[in-house]
Amino acid sequence: MKTIIFQHVTVFKYRNLHDFNCKRKSNFLRTNFIFCLILFVFTSFFNQVFAQGINSSADRANKFFELAKNYEAALPLYQQAVEEGVTDPMVYYRLGVCYTYTPTLIQQINSIAYFEKALKGSKENIPTKVFYYLGQMYHKDIKIQQAIDSYNQYKKFADKDNKEAKELLKDTERQLTMCKNALFLINESSGVVINKFNETVNTKNTEYNPVVTADESMMAYTALREERGKLVEKIFITEKGSAGKWSVPKEIAIKTDLNVGTAGISPDGQEMIVFVGGANRTGSLYCIQKNGSGWSVPTSLGDMINSKYLETTASITPNGKTIYFASNRPQGFGGMDIYKSERDATGKWGRPENLGPEINTEYDEDAPFIHPDSKTLFFTSNNLKSMGGSDIFRTSYVAGKWQTPENLGYPINTPTDDNYFTLTANGKMGYFSSERKDGTGGQDIYYFEMPAQNSNIPLTLIKGRILAGENELKPVPTIIKVVDNEAQKKIDYVYNPEKSTGNYLIILPPGKNYDLIIESEGYLPYTVNVNIPNQTNFYELYQEILLKPIKQFGVVVGQEVSVKNAFHNVNEQTKSTARHANEAMLVQRDSLDLYDMMEAIIAATDTAAYEYLLSLMYATNPIDAIDFNDLSEEKLESAEIAYFYDETGTDNLEAKKVGNETIYTLPTFYVTEEAIKQKNKKNVASNYDKKLLQTVKNVFFDIGVSKFNDSYKSELQEIANLLKQYESLGVEISGYASPEGNAEDNQRLSNERAIEVLNFFNQQNIVRRRIIARGYGASSGKVDNKDESRRVEIRLIDLNNYELAE
Repeated sequence: MKTIIFQHVTVFKYRNLHDFNCKRKSNFLRTNFIFCLILFVFTSFFNQVFAQGINSSADRANKFFELAKNYEAALPLYQQAVEEGVTDPMVYYRLGVCYTYTPTLIQQINSIAYFEKALKGSKENIPTKVFYYLGQMYHKDIKIQQAIDSYNQYKKFADKDNKEAKELLKDTERQLTMCKNALFLINESSGVVINKFNETVNTKNTEYNPVVTADESMMAYTALREERGKLVEKIFITEKGSAGKWSVPKEIAIKTDLNVGTAGISPDGQEMIVFVGGANRTGSLYCIQKNGSGWSVPTSLGDMINSKYLETTASITPNGKTIYFASNRPQGFGGMDIYKSERDATGKWGRPENLGPEINTEYDEDAPFIHPDSKTLFFTSNNLKSMGGSDIFRTSYVAGKWQTPENLGYPINTPTDDNYFTLTANGKMGYFSSERKDGTGGQDIYYFEMPAQNSNIPLTLIKGRILAGENELKPVPTIIKVVDNEAQKKIDYVYNPEKSTGNYLIILPPGKNYDLIIESEGYLPYTVNVNIPNQTNFYELYQEILLKPIKQFGVVVGQEVSVKNAFHNVNEQTKSTARHANEAMLVQRDSLDLYDMMEAIIAATDTAAYEYLLSLMYATNPIDAIDFNDLSEEKLESAEIAYFYDETGTDNLEAKKVGNETIYTLPTFYVTEEAIKQKNKKNVASNYDKKLLQTVKNVFFDIGVSKFNDSYKSELQEIANLLKQYESLGVEISGYASPEGNAEDNQRLSNERAIEVLNFFNQQNIVRRRIIARGYGASSGKVDNKDESRRVEIRLIDLNNYELAE
């Protein structure tokens, strides 16, 4: 005997609220205490009846179907009756109805065969509702014309005076509208290939709401997993390796007893918005932060975002100032609506604003995703423009208003639920969850590659990392503020490099000059100038910034900043066209920033250019794949600069006015100019007599003494005068002690003697960048007498050609 087993579990309701009429679009197995009680009573009753001799499977099934509307219990009994030879059209009809209430699409469309069998028999006792059910199932099975015919049959034969029929007729008109949408969209299919994650991600249970980092290196998603006899929501993370394969998902441990699910993620994956809710159809939005290998305790987004109603998903713009979220709070347009809120200067979210009738309808709008352009919004809806169930829509904010949302079309959308869409920042890969016939179970996670475009928008994506340390370079907590030097304003976003890697991502238009004002923990703020070339193609700029403290005798006296830039033309093979050239000129000649540029393209109805702009927002090559030490000089721009605090201490920092903010940093590091200068430094002509470099002066000291005799001051003054006369000269100071005594004392004494001479030159206004000083402990090599061992050796050096020996 063939049977289907149903799980009786209590779970938190799937956050997609558009279908509460027991059609199980949500794929959660629903039950509650009252149902269990009713089931117990009827089961006891029917067991007694059965004991009295009633053994007909169909009769027993009818009792469950009619009295308790327990379709789960009735289904295997109707199956048994059919297998035993029952051909009653009503049994076929009721078996079909039971299948429509099963939790997966594959099971639901099994109903079609039984509805069709029911209609082949006597129709006198078959409810007219069979046409409505059959229309639904044909619709889900993408047999659209058959669905339309069935819906029309229901309209023809339904009792228009019946209360239930009136409601179904109203819904039938809605379903017919969506069927017409489906016919059109299927006919206009984009030909996109939809891919399904394998069993490491998709299981027999439900997986949904994938959120992906900007560089597509990590994906988090929500999964239903059985725990103590019931299904609960959990968050899993999978990472994309260098070979493009996704790792085995790992569960995130979040400290809460409630259900948790993904709601949104920051571009760098360091912060995640999560849904936290209970079993009463309420839930709120929280933020968790990556903390080493784990995640922080959830923190509420605040009273302005969360309410006593349901908030399901959210997405924050790259500048961190605007959040879009879905809620079913009152005074909306109906069901779930999408709202936005602005963050004020104190970091608090302001009063939410409904996006209005351009976006929200009387149906459900959910799962907003705002693209990094801050103007393109994706969301899901089961409105009248859907193919059926929830579809994914896209709209753009142009000239102060949201444009009419556009259905992403077939095969991205289908007549079943397609939702929780996220587009990678490069615009190339879309991820979403969907209920399909090829699914593994319930909702599954799918992805697809956006169609290639023929245009090209020149942008530069900076993929960088910052490492710091004296001996071992490691990531250091850092904040980056970007300033457009042409506009003299801060780009409205603060970049926080990833704590464990130091990696960051920045998008910039071409032909402009930017300052990266960087605050790294343990170092004075510094500014790195980035000159974006006036390119006509999309470029990736891989950038490595290394920080080292400069120490003299164990004391930090400055910091060294080393910058390496490696440009990569992503579209070297792209052929230039007249349109391409026109778009490039738009970017290069106009003073508009990136977002203004996009608005100009949209306003000009250049759809392909706009689409390609989205597809170029980020590239997927990781910075870890770049070996800066193995690049040719043509591809690498490299320079380093040393800041000494006696020149650039806190009293001498540059004050940079950025809007209403004043930022104090070390003098700007112009990487391009400095790289050229340092590359050619050995070719710089010297304006001093080279014989000066051959001169060596010695200052001798008494036993155990680190103070030198005043008689040496005249000779030291002569060297100081030469340093003042020739800026390219520096001085090397080497301290020594005699061989007597222990090594530790000799090292200390040699240091103190070198410092004494160093202080003399400092007092003569010779800055530390021009002084190389070190103590070497006891003298090595042959000397004529011990007095000569107790000395400081002084010689002039050419700073352009000097390398300190370790």
